Amino acid sequence: MNTRLLKKFLSLPVNADETWQGGIVSMSDVLGMPPAREADEIAMVLWRSTSSELVHGKPVSLANETRLDAFVEGMLELSSEHEFPFRPARIECNHPELADGLSDLLGDAGTTAAVAEMREWHAVLEDLAEHFDAAGPPIPSLADVGCTEPQIEEFAVAAAAFYRARLWDHLDDVDLIKIESPRPPCCLKYAVVLGAASETYGLGFYDDPEDHYDLMAQRADPRELRLFSLTFDNPADVQAADLDLWHRLGLPLETGDAFPSMTFFSEAGPRQPTPEELDFATVVLKALAATDEDEIDSGRWSKSVECLGKREECVLSIPNLLDPPDRGEWMRRGLMPERRGHEPHLNRIQQFIEANQGDMTLEEMTVAINDRFTGPMDDFEPPRNTPAERAEALCQQAIDTFGRRRIQLAKQALVEDATHVEANILLAESTRIADRRIELFRHAMETGETELGPMMEEAAGHFWGVPATRPYLRACEGLAAALHEAGQANEAIAVYQQMLRLNPDDNQGIRYEIVPLLITHNREAEAIELLDSYREQTALWHYMKSLIEFRRRGRSPISRKAVRSAFRANKHVVPLMQSAEPPLFPDSYALGSPEEATICIRELADAWEETEGYVAWMFDEYAAWEQEQARRLRDRKRKQRKKTASQKRRR
Repeated sequence: MNTRLLKKFLSLPVNADETWQGGIVSMSDVLGMPPAREADEIAMVLWRSTSSELVHGKPVSLANETRLDAFVEGMLELSSEHEFPFRPARIECNHPELADGLSDLLGDAGTTAAVAEMREWHAVLEDLAEHFDAAGPPIPSLADVGCTEPQIEEFAVAAAAFYRARLWDHLDDVDLIKIESPRPPCCLKYAVVLGAASETYGLGFYDDPEDHYDLMAQRADPRELRLFSLTFDNPADVQAADLDLWHRLGLPLETGDAFPSMTFFSEAGPRQPTPEELDFATVVLKALAATDEDEIDSGRWSKSVECLGKREECVLSIPNLLDPPDRGEWMRRGLMPERRGHEPHLNRIQQFIEANQGDMTLEEMTVAINDRFTGPMDDFEPPRNTPAERAEALCQQAIDTFGRRRIQLAKQALVEDATHVEANILLAESTRIADRRIELFRHAMETGETELGPMMEEAAGHFWGVPATRPYLRACEGLAAALHEAGQANEAIAVYQQMLRLNPDDNQGIRYEIVPLLITHNREAEAIELLDSYREQTALWHYMKSLIEFRRRGRSPISRKAVRSAFRANKHVVPLMQSAEPPLFPDSYALGSPEEATICIRELADAWEETEGYVAWMFDEYAAWEQEQARRLRDRKRKQRKKTASQKRRR
C-alpha cells in the first residue's frame, strides 16, 4: 500500500456531500467466463465518485497483494489521478470485509465506510462487461497461438537480460536500430529502445523508418500504423494465462513487476506474436543485452547468440550514426534545433564588434556584420584552428543533432578541450544515473567559473546579457535540478540563489523552481523576500505568498490580506478545487482565467495539502470574500439606481 498517497488522502478536507463507491469482483465475473484459477485470482477493482461519476478501475493479481490493499490502492489512485481537492464523507463497499478493513484504516478521520447496495456502481460494472463483450474475446495467450514452453522460456530469459542491460541509459527513441540479420519478419525490421524518459521500458518495432519519423513529427495516428511493441508491464495488466505460465515455469520477472509483453498493433486489432516472431524477438533481445557502448558507437556490430540450440548471427546498425542527419532532416522528423545553438554565432558577432570598435563607424560596422554574419546557420563554418575552436565546432554540431550522435560529438569535443563547458553540460544531460549526473553538472559549473574568471563578478547582476556566461548558468540550472531530484534540496536552493544573484532578471525562470522548494523546507522568510523582490501579478505568485503568510502567521489579518489579493488575481481557483469535475491541464492561459487557476492548483496542491488547515481556511476566506463582493455589487447597483432616479426627477 502506498503510505505516502494514503497520508496525502487523509490530509484532504472532507466534502460532506461526496460519496464514493468501491468494490472488487473477479475478472471471470466481468468477462462472463469460468474462473481461470483459484489461488492466483485476477480481479477487478472498481471505484466510482457519485457526484462527478468519475470511474477508476483496473485488474489486479491477488497473488501479489491482499484484497484490502488492492482495494485501498484503487481508492488512492482515483483520488490522485483525478486530482480531487477533497475526500468523500462516505464510502460504500460491496463486501463487509472491505468496509471493515477500510473503517479500521480511516479511523476517526471523518470519512466512514459501510456496505451498500450501490446500484449505480453495478451499472458501471455491467457497462464494463458489455464493453469487453463488444471488444470480442480477449487476446489469446502465447501458448494459445502456438508458442511452446521452451520458446517462451527463452523469450523470458532474453527479456530479463535485456532489462538488466539498461540500454535506455545509452540510447533514446530517436536512435532507430536497423536489424540486418537474421532476416526480419514483417514489421520487425527496425527497433527503438524505450525508457530514456523513465516511463515505458522496452522496444518498439517498425517495418519502415518513415513510420517512426511520422510518429516523432506527430504526422501519423499510431492507431493507423502496423507495429510491434515489447514493453515491461505490471503483472496485473497482462494476460492471466501468460502470468500463470510464468509462475508455473518459474520464469524471471526483473524487479518483481517487469513482465515482458509483446503485442502487434494494427487496424484489425491487437494480437500476440507468432512463434516465428517470438523467436526473432528473442534473438534481438539477446543480442542487444550483450551490446556495449563501444559497439553502439561503432554504428554497426554483430552478435552471435544461441536460441533453442541454434546459433544465430544478429547484425545491428544505427543509420543515424553511420550517416548522420543534418539539421534539415531532423526538422523534417519533427525535432527542432535548440536556441542555445545560436549562442556561438552571437559570441562571434560580439567578438567582432569588440575587435573593431574605434576602427569602424557605426554604419561600417553594420555593413560588415551583415556581410559576415547574415544568412542560414548552415552556411557558417566555425574556425577549427585550435583545440578550443575544434571543441566549440564539435559542440555546436552536437547541439544541432539528437540521440547517441549528440553524446558522441560531446565526447569528441571534450577530447579536444576537457574544459569546454557546454560539452560537459551535454554529457551531463545525457546521463540518467543520479550521482554521475550531479558529478558532471558540478564539473561543468566549476569549469565555467574558471573560464569566466574575473567576469564572475564584473558581469554579476546582468549575466544573461553577456552570451559567454550562458553555458555557466545552464550548468548551474542542471546541477540544481539534479540535486533536487536526488533529495538534496538545500544544496539545490544554494545553487538557485547564486544564479539569481548573478542574473536577477532571471531569464531562465529560476524563481518558479526555488520558491516552492523554500516553502516545502520551511524557509518562508526567504521565499517572502523573493516574492516581494519580483512582485509579479500572476495568480501563482499571489497564491504562493498567501500560503507562506499562513504558514508563518496562521489565521492573521496579514494572511487574510494576502489570500484576498490572490482571490482578486484569480477568482477561479477555489471554485475549481471545490468542483466535482477536476480541471484539465491547459496548453496556454491568460491572467485571471480558469486555465491559469488550473496551473495554480497543479503547482501548489501538494504544498497546500502539506500545510495543515490551509485549504479549509482558504475555502472559508473565499466564501466570506465572495459574500463581500456580492454585497458591494448590490450596493453599487443600489447607488446607481438612486442616482438614475434622482437624474430623472431633476429633468
